Amino acid sequence: MAKRETYNLTEIGVRLKLIRARQRLTQAKMAQELGISLSHYSKLEVGIGGMSHGLIFALCRQFGISEAWLVYGEGEVPDFSLVTNGVDIPLVEQNDNSSRKLLAEDNSLIESVIVLLESNEMRELASQIAQAMDIPVTRALAMLVREKLRNPEKELSKSD
Repeated sequence: MAKRETYNLTEIGVRLKLIRARQRLTQAKMAQELGISLSHYSKLEVGIGGMSHGLIFALCRQFGISEAWLVYGEGEVPDFSLVTNGVDIPLVEQNDNSSRKLLAEDNSLIESVIVLLESNEMRELASQIAQAMDIPVTRALAMLVREKLRNPEKELSKSD
């Protein structure tokens, strides 16, 4: 991996949650799959601690994702439907269509949030808002994402 700017552990945590949700794994099972403690894994999901290069490599290999996407959010969001991890664990009963619909909606929402968080335009706008309002960039980004999810057809700009 080429040397880049320091990566953001909070953003990696969001991507880890997406991987875990798509694989239908608990935090405990995910930790077990990676050979780390539950405590360590749960900290990774909230952006605390650190990830060794070996752990990053193992995660990417285990779940068929690119290192650039996991660490820096670069490239397309992986198609997790191709990754079964050798097991097909039903998350809901086969005959429960409403639960399946809710699960699909949850996954869609997670994907939408990640796409928005990874947008350079969104990050730039959040930085401008944060500076103007004297708030943390993460709070400005959260405000923008919430607004965009409420009004997907509306274009966001600094003048909003």
